[in-house]
Amino acid sequence: MGTSDATMVFSNDTETAVSVESYSATDFSINTTTISGVENNTIMGVSTAGPVSKSLQTYEERVVVAVCWLLIALINIIGNTLVILAVVFSKKLRTSTNVFVISLSVADLLTGLAIPMSAVGLLSPGNTWPLSTEAPCYLAGMLLFVSSSASLFNLASIALNRLILIKRPMTLYRSLYTRRNLAINVAVLWLVAIATMVIPPLFGVGGFGYDEAHHTCSDLDTHPRAKTFERIQTFLSYPIPFIIIVSSYIMIFLHVRRHFQTQRSMRSAISDTTNASSSNGSSSFVVSDNATVLKTAQHNRIYRQQLEITKNLFMAVCAFFVCITPYCVALFIPNTDRYLLFLGVVFTCNSCVNPIIYASKHPQFKKVMRRMLQCRYSQIEEPSDALKALMACRKTV
Repeated sequence: MGTSDATMVFSNDTETAVSVESYSATDFSINTTTISGVENNTIMGVSTAGPVSKSLQTYEERVVVAVCWLLIALINIIGNTLVILAVVFSKKLRTSTNVFVISLSVADLLTGLAIPMSAVGLLSPGNTWPLSTEAPCYLAGMLLFVSSSASLFNLASIALNRLILIKRPMTLYRSLYTRRNLAINVAVLWLVAIATMVIPPLFGVGGFGYDEAHHTCSDLDTHPRAKTFERIQTFLSYPIPFIIIVSSYIMIFLHVRRHFQTQRSMRSAISDTTNASSSNGSSSFVVSDNATVLKTAQHNRIYRQQLEITKNLFMAVCAFFVCITPYCVALFIPNTDRYLLFLGVVFTCNSCVNPIIYASKHPQFKKVMRRMLQCRYSQIEEPSDALKALMACRKTV
């Protein structure tokens, strides 16, 4: 057969012939065909092969996502550090509920510390992890998943705490939320979050590392048992906290509605009694009723303050689910892999939303954080020993 005849190249997998045009000494053509996922370049009858990139996004898209994540990490670290320092500096913020708020801020802070590693992978022009070792990426991926699980457990603990505080007697609340019980509660929820994400990979079920498709530090979708690992994450981290959160806030809502209906009835009855007593000249009874009204008003003021705190914490829960829901829904919709990276940006926004809610809405956190941002530490209510020591050091300097 002469050189002018057509040359046939066969695929090992499909045994399909691919025709390559003939060439001459002065005129030759370059044909590129993809066979079984491998790019084959035929130049002057010589075939060369190279791997096709697994990336689902262009490099420009990766740069945009990396910049967004770095901004989120910056806001996250500053905001959650302020929340933690607010409790360190003010004794007034050292309540049982705020123990879980601080635990939640620590979880969010871990997310902020893990995000930059994914930005490193996104900004690298190549398709492989740019550093000499993948250990930082493995650790970042694990921290990201542990913190997400811990955040959900903390939000469930906060919801249950508010339910007991608002609906049950204060004596029961104080007996349940002692320092010892709070420490055990926080330790258990973190141990469960860590165990859920760490133990399965130790037994060969899933793993963490560099995701070549999205160029991020995450769990490995290419692992042979990745789907099993995802099911373990889902069933151990999501249903129970979700049920606790939803049921707790529904019961709080129903209780609050009944409470204010009762209060309106009581005020109406007291008003009618007071008017009747005044018309009959019973002044001592009026004084007694006025004392009852004042006591009821004070109780309502405290109740409304706790209700306001509960509403703001509920906003944090809503923000969490608004941020994570698009990503979680996309996981169950076919052909959405390309959009998961962009939805991941929305997912991680939940880690920096909470400090913004506390600084703008929470009545107690707002005051302390505002003083901190204004560097007016001496005006912080009920300063802690740590803050007093810090102020003393500043005066000596």
